[in-house]
Amino acid sequence: MEKLAIKDKKEIRAVLVNRFHDTIKTLGVVKSGKKVEKILDKASKKLAIRIASQLKKEMKKMQKASSKTKKDKKVNNHQPVAA
Repeated sequence: MEKLAIKDKKEIRAVLVNRFHDTIKTLGVVKSGKKVEKILDKASKKLAIRIASQLKKEMKKMQKASSKTKKDKKVNNHQPVAA
């Protein structure tokens, strides 16, 4: 499965709905009914919210880790000169 650069809840939701529909088609159902669509809509909303929050947390962790490595590189080893 390819990695997608998804950052928005709407994008996540669209991908989830698309994957759900693909899965339903592979099961052999030609057209899903109104109730199925309603359930898919609710489920994709909830999942998108949770996935987006998880992605935010992971991005913050990655940014924090990268900023720590940059700070380590910037530290100079200056020693005071005695006069």
